[in-house]
Amino acid sequence: MTAEEIVQNYQIKLMKIIFKEIDILMTKKENADINAHKLAENGNSVRTSAYWKSVGNAEFYIKETYQKLSALAEMDRLFRWSERLHQEQLKFIEKYPRVMDKYRQTNIAGQ
Repeated sequence: MTAEEIVQNYQIKLMKIIFKEIDILMTKKENADINAHKLAENGNSVRTSAYWKSVGNAEFYIKETYQKLSALAEMDRLFRWSERLHQEQLKFIEKYPRVMDKYRQTNIAGQ
């Protein structure tokens, strides 16, 4: 069995995992942004390690999100899952509207 065949056989399970991970990363990024914003309200807090840690975390979450979106794009290139969203096996995507919106934005930019 080739790697492509393995991914094809387990693509729905892989997609569920990736969608969930992206959703979690997006939430963590939002929380890091909120924390950084709260710390930035006081001008002195911008110099603290807590502020810079929040900023660094947000950047890390962005990077991780784009790596996972790239994996979805590669799976879409290989198996055209985005053209089959009406299928019952892909209904789980409805639980992740933010992730799908982000995917569409980045996929349009990537084409």
